[in-house]
Amino acid sequence: MEQGSAARDIVLTNGRLVDGSGAPARPGGLRIENGRIAAIAAPPDIASGGAEIVDCGGQVIAPGFIDAHSHMEYFALSANPAYVDSFTAQGVTTFVAGNCGFSPYGFAPQSPHLGLLENSLFKAGCNRFSWSSYREFTDVLKDLGVTQNMVHLAGHGSCRTSIAGFEARDLNAPEMDRMLALLNQAMEEGAAGVSLGLQYKPGIFARTGELEQVARLVREHDKILSVHARAYSAFSGTYPPLPFGKPHNLKAIEDMLDIVRRTGVRLQFSHLIFAGTRTWKTADRAIALFDRIRAEGHDVMFDMFPYVCGATLLNTVLPEWFMAAMPGALHNPLARARLRLEAELGFRLVGFGYEQMQLAAGACPEYDPYNGLFLPDIARQTGRSCFETMLDILEKSDAEARMLFYNYYSDEIIERLMGHEAALFCTDSWPEPAGSQNPAAFGAFPRFLQIARERGTLSVERAVHRMTGAPAARYRLEGRGLLKPGFAADIVVFDPARVADNTTPSRCDAAPSGIDHVFINGVRALAGGQVVRAGHGAGRLLAPAA
Repeated sequence: MEQGSAARDIVLTNGRLVDGSGAPARPGGLRIENGRIAAIAAPPDIASGGAEIVDCGGQVIAPGFIDAHSHMEYFALSANPAYVDSFTAQGVTTFVAGNCGFSPYGFAPQSPHLGLLENSLFKAGCNRFSWSSYREFTDVLKDLGVTQNMVHLAGHGSCRTSIAGFEARDLNAPEMDRMLALLNQAMEEGAAGVSLGLQYKPGIFARTGELEQVARLVREHDKILSVHARAYSAFSGTYPPLPFGKPHNLKAIEDMLDIVRRTGVRLQFSHLIFAGTRTWKTADRAIALFDRIRAEGHDVMFDMFPYVCGATLLNTVLPEWFMAAMPGALHNPLARARLRLEAELGFRLVGFGYEQMQLAAGACPEYDPYNGLFLPDIARQTGRSCFETMLDILEKSDAEARMLFYNYYSDEIIERLMGHEAALFCTDSWPEPAGSQNPAAFGAFPRFLQIARERGTLSVERAVHRMTGAPAARYRLEGRGLLKPGFAADIVVFDPARVADNTTPSRCDAAPSGIDHVFINGVRALAGGQVVRAGHGAGRLLAPAA
C-alpha cells in the first residue's frame, strides 16, 4: 500500500551519519533518488549530478523517528494536515497507531453501537465512519493523503464495542467468534497486530479467558499484541481494593506476562509508567519482571515517553464498578460516597492527588474555558470541591474530558527506562484541536535526545537506534529505520549539541530546537526548522513484512 511521490533527487552533504543500527557515527553524506536512499558515501561527498544540495553543516543525518505508540490514525482522517505539524517538527516520519484498544476500523459492519465508536476519545478527524474493515479504512486514507507513514494495530476495544457496546459482561460464544473473526480479518488485510485497552471501556470488562483467545489469534499471525494494562499505579480501581496486597501495577504486568507464557504471543507493553510517587518504589520489581520473561526467551518489550506527565481520559481514575454503572452512578448518593472514599484513599496510597490533574480538554462548553488549569484551581473558581468538580466534568463532557496527569515518573526512572534494552520511544499523544496540549506532541523526541546528552543516559547512536532501527525491527517494517542504500528516504537532520524540547507546564506547545530537516519517502517535510506543507501526501501505509 503506497501513496505519495518523491521530489527531485537530493544530496545531503557534510554530515555525521548515525545510521539507526547503534553503530558509531561517521562523517559522510547520502543521495536520495525516487524516494529511496540511492547511495551513502564518506567525504568527499558523492557527486551531485544535478541534484538539489543540502549542506548539513556537520549535523547528524539519521533515519526518521518512529513513534512507537501513537493515536494519530484518527487525525489522519482530517483534511487538515496541520494536525501533524508538531510531529513533523520533532522528526517523526512514521506512526505506530491504533493503540490502547482504540481504532477506527476492525468493527462490525452496521453495528448498532457505531455512535459509541464515532464519539470516542479521538474524533477530530471524522465524526462519521463510512467504512468498517481495515482495507476500506486504508483506502480512505490513501484518498486523503497522509504526511507520515503509518502502521496500524486493530483495537480490541473498538471491535468489542461494535458487538456488545459498553456492556459490563462476558461475550457469549457467538459474540466471541464474531470478534475474533473481525480481528483476524484486520490482520489478514495488513494490520500489524491487536491492541488492548484494559483501563478503558469496554476493555476493562474483558476477562483473562477472552484476552487469552485474542492473544492466541495474534500469535497465529506472528504479529504484535499491544496492551494498555489494567493498572499503572500501586493501587487502582481495576482490581479489588486490597491496600496491603501486591501493588496493582505489578499485578497488571504479571497478568499480561502470564498470558505471554501460555500463548507465546509477542507482547508490546504500552507506555510503562509508575503513576504516583508511592508507586515509584515498584520500578525495580517491574523492570525485573520484564528482565525475567525476556531471559526465558519470550519476545516482550515496552515503550515510554520522556515526561513526568501524560494525557488520558479523566475517567481512568474511576474504578470498574463505577464505570459499569455510569452515567447513573454520577447521581447516586451511595455510589458517589463510595467513590469518594475509594478515590481519596487510593490517592493517598499511590502519592497522587487532585493537584496533579490538569484539564487538557473539557470537551464541553461549560469546562472548555478552564482548559490548561489544574483541578483545584477549577474547583475554586466554580465554588465546588475537587471531587464534585471532577464528577461534574465527567457528566458534562459525557466522560470525554481529557487530562494531563502528573507524577507518572521521576526523572531517575525515565533515565533508567531509557537505558533498558527492551525500551522503545514514543509520544503517546495527539493534538488537541482546542485545549491544553500534551507536551509530548511537540517535544518528545528532542527531549529524549536532550536527556541523553545532558545526563549521559545514552550515546546519540543508541538513542537514535531506540527511535529508528529498534521500532522498525519490532514491527517488521522492511526497508525502514536504517540508513542503507535501497531503504526508504525517511531522514532527520539535527544538531546533537542544541536539539532540545522547549515545552513547559504553562507552554506545552512550544516548538523544539535543533531539528533542521525532515524528509519522508524523499519528500521534504521540514526545511530550516519550518514545516513544508508540500510534504502532505508523502506518507505511505505500511504493513509488517511476512
